Amino acid sequence: MRMTTTILALAATILSVAGCSDSNAPTPAVAGRYGLVSVNDQPIMLTLVDTPTLKVTVTDGALTLRANSTFTHELTLAVIANGFPGPAQQLSCGGTYSRSGNTLTMTGNETEQCSGITATGVLDGRTLTVSDDQGERLVFRR
Repeated sequence: MRMTTTILALAATILSVAGCSDSNAPTPAVAGRYGLVSVNDQPIMLTLVDTPTLKVTVTDGALTLRANSTFTHELTLAVIANGFPGPAQQLSCGGTYSRSGNTLTMTGNETEQCSGITATGVLDGRTLTVSDDQGERLVFRR
């Protein structure tokens, strides 16, 4: 099934994280799995498309940052086409990141499903808030 631009942009969201500005402060570990909590201040079960013939809802999502400077962003979508629910759609995009202190700069791989867009964000304790270059605001929590 071919996804709309909005879904692809959301699925391909690539992050950059800014932390504490005190260069002498210890750098917290950033590697780990961050579950998607909200998109544009709307909690998950977020409907992306709702037309008479198609409804697409984000039911789950996560960002995994690895110690080897790679990441994966995953989304699970519920799709109802012409009134019939289909199997859940799993979308996954990845890339690499570099780290300078508490700041991470991430670069996504561009693929058929992933547009490789960029974003910036702030890690505050266990919460990662991200604003991408498509105007999306995503909140993840570890």
